[in-house]
Amino acid sequence: MTAAARITTKRARQKPDRTAGADRAVVARLATALLPSPARGGRVQLIDRDGHRIDLPDTLAAVVARAASLMSEGHKVSVIADDEMLTTQAAAERLNVSRQYIVRLVDQCLLPSIKVGTHRRLRLADVLAYKVRRDEERDGALDRLTALSEDVGGYRLGD
Repeated sequence: MTAAARITTKRARQKPDRTAGADRAVVARLATALLPSPARGGRVQLIDRDGHRIDLPDTLAAVVARAASLMSEGHKVSVIADDEMLTTQAAAERLNVSRQYIVRLVDQCLLPSIKVGTHRRLRLADVLAYKVRRDEERDGALDRLTALSEDVGGYRLGD
């Protein structure tokens, strides 16, 4: 996403959103309406209370469309600026790890942070970049493990 904000869903361990079915249907229609359309020239417009049309920038329309789509599926949604600073606890929740693990990553210089008094703060963009790197490394390791298992016949069934 190229916008200056990212949309994230809340963790699964939290209570699911109890949005009424009718509200979800409205949000789903909104998500569909915000998709680019050749008939509109690809632009999304809002009409304010005075009847004035406002062209939404593509990045804003994409953020709202994604939020509406997630909400229509029952997810809770928050929009956070990429440069927002997170506590170690908030970063741990984003990565689904312990706070102490985040502290170790920071101490090992694997995750950049700054000190505010005695507290560490991490940029959301850095946390998300670490998550991408971690996931890519994990996927690569799983691919290598799968290939190794296949090489030694570990996936033969019925022999």
